[in-house]
Amino acid sequence: MTAKRLAEGALRWGKRAAVAAIVAGAVFYLGLILLRYEPMVIVTGSMQKTIPVGSLVVDQKVDPRQLDVGDVISFQKPLGARGLDTHRIVAIKNDKGMRLYQTKGDSNPVADPWIISFDRGMVAHRMVFSVPYAGNALIFARSPLGRLSLIAYVCVILLLSILKGIAATAKVKTVEPAGKPGQHATTTI
Repeated sequence: MTAKRLAEGALRWGKRAAVAAIVAGAVFYLGLILLRYEPMVIVTGSMQKTIPVGSLVVDQKVDPRQLDVGDVISFQKPLGARGLDTHRIVAIKNDKGMRLYQTKGDSNPVADPWIISFDRGMVAHRMVFSVPYAGNALIFARSPLGRLSLIAYVCVILLLSILKGIAATAKVKTVEPAGKPGQHATTTI
């Protein structure tokens, strides 16, 4: 087998693997959404000991009364910079019929300076599972460079397929005419 054939085979399998990975990731993400799971990406190190930065965290909506100490939940930060936090429940207290949740990031030395409560009718977001570092791909795909890369990849694959089709139709075939051995006629298909 020549080096050229090896390179062509490697390129072909590389394209197939890249397309399969993109399709599998898209189907997985779409499946999560259709099953009413909520995928999010961990972007800070407060849970680094158990959930690395860049991990994909998948939450499910639950009744807050189903939450227990040790559950990891995602919630809107009540203090400081706006955004979502994903921390572990370290204590649950009852105050005048209301459940109050104390949270803490696994890598933080102290509990959060706030107490989380859920008003009647609200839902909590409990982590079901996480996929280490898979969120980095999602962050990249949502970035301008990621979108441009994906579009460029699709365009290159389409262009190569078109050029391959053109090259295949322009190949020259050698045909033996009937009755005259050794004489060749060349035709372009």
